[in-house]
Formats: sequence, structure tokens, C-alpha cells
Amino acid sequence: MRQPKYRRALPEDRRADLVEATLRCLAEHGHAGVSVRRIAAEAGVSAGLVNHHFDGIEALVAAAYEKLSTDLLAVVMARVERESEPRRRLSAYFAAIFSDIVLDPAQLKIWLVFWSLLPHAEPLKQIQKRMWTDYRASIERELAACPAADPGFDPGSTALGLAALMDGLWLQGCLDPGSYRPADAVALCEAFTDDALVRRAV
Repeated sequence: MRQPKYRRALPEDRRADLVEATLRCLAEHGHAGVSVRRIAAEAGVSAGLVNHHFDGIEALVAAAYEKLSTDLLAVVMARVERESEPRRRLSAYFAAIFSDIVLDPAQLKIWLVFWSLLPHAEPLKQIQKRMWTDYRASIERELAACPAADPGFDPGSTALGLAALMDGLWLQGCLDPGSYRPADAVALCEAFTDDALVRRAV
């Protein structure tokens, strides 16, 4: 158990500490980590301070879910922003999705806790909808910037297909890291994208 820090902290810093402590608890303990007492101990504060900064455990877990989702997309987009040419930006997107920091089996336990809580927690549902929209929109924007052979090319539907392909491969990679090579997953996404961009309407 961590010793209480007994330090003054700005409210936003204390909230950030509690969110990080929540993610650590979920990573280590799974569903058992969804506990004010356990999270407070991990953060080195009293349980009362947790309830002071968050309106219950559900609000704290929701904040942790949003941070993990937001940080994940930020990691991907940071790599994308290194490129200027549209098609290379998409390649950077795929490489980021299947990088070690994103394709991390250790994080799967955290995601499983969040997903199991979704049907029963409205705040989590709202965050899930918003983050899914942002994720798909980020792919759609990159696709829309690429030249396509078909004037009627639909970046939206292609983004949906790419998101499904990447999500499925990501999940399988976390469940069984040896089931495929990340480079092969990237190649599948590249082939899917190239096929969509060069395909002409019949």
C-alpha cells in the first residue's frame, strides 16, 4: 500500500493523480480495482478525498476511460502529424496502431473492465460514442485528403471498414501477441486502402 503523500496539490493535479491511480488499479487488479478504497490507497490519499474530487466511483472510472481513449488517439495522431503527404499520413496511422505502445496486451485488462461496465453506466456510453466518432472521423479525414480514382469514393464507408479491420487485428494481437506480425497487419491495412483508392465505379 502506498503511503499518503500529504502534499498540497491543485484540484486538477489531484484529479489527474486519481485518474492515473485508477488506471494502475485496473491494470493490476481488473474488476477488483474498481474500488474507492483501493484507488485511494494507490494514490496515497484518503477515500474521502476521492469523493471530494469525483462524484462517486462511476465518475472516476469514466474519467479514466476518457483519458485512456484520448491518450491512445493522441499517440496515433502524433505519429501521423510527422508526415505531410496524405497517403504517407495513412501509412503512419497504420504503423502507430500496430506499434508496441498501442498493441500492448497489458492494457487489455483495463479495456475489458471498461467494456464490461458500458451497458450499465451511461457516462461510459457517452464517452464511448464520442471517442468512436473521433476515432472514425480521424481516419475519414486522412482518407478524404488522398486522391481517389473514383470521383464517388466514399471516405466515410472506407473509414468504417478500416476501423473494423484495425480493431479486429488489435484485439487479436492483444489476446494472442504471437498470432501475427504487426508488419503483416499494417500490410493488410495498406492493401485495403490502396484497393479502395484505386477502385473505379463500374
